[in-house]
Amino acid sequence: MYLKYNFLITFFFIISCQPIELIAPVEFDNSILDKISINAEEISIDIKYNPIFSEENIEDQISIPPIKVIQSWLDENIDAFGSQNKFNITILDATIIKKEIENVDAKKYEEKIIFYYEVFFLVQYELYDDSNYLLANTTVETSRSTTSQKYISLNETDIIINDLLNKALKDFVKESKSMITLYMSEYVK
Repeated sequence: MYLKYNFLITFFFIISCQPIELIAPVEFDNSILDKISINAEEISIDIKYNPIFSEENIEDQISIPPIKVIQSWLDENIDAFGSQNKFNITILDATIIKKEIENVDAKKYEEKIIFYYEVFFLVQYELYDDSNYLLANTTVETSRSTTSQKYISLNETDIIINDLLNKALKDFVKESKSMITLYMSEYVK
């Protein structure tokens, strides 16, 4: 009997010592993202976005909200060269939502309700000359979404949200570069 208990204790001890899979957190590294150089003396960033706090809007619940992600990229990766012109950047929207939806593709033993996450960015770029005459402008809009199971850990939730923000930022950067190159080509280096 004593041997049986020792075996069980040893067995549970060995099982409890098994490594736990830790998922590395997503990092926001603007240095690996594209940079944009615009022929302007001055760059200004105006934030006109005011979050609407609702049950679905989760910006106040996450460590790095979308507005900080996009503002950080704009601050670090948009450079000015030249001695004239003003480049105005207006952030109109930087929303992240989370809502419960029905899992229409659920198999027999899968959850019927899942979480749906969506990030939306809307930014306007305007280039003015020194006389305040509009030389060129464009608007960039991107959104990205994902889903997760309803019952997951807080760590998994953070990783899903940060991964979504990272992918949405990459989409936004790609679209910004494309639209600025298309509509402001003579002012871009």
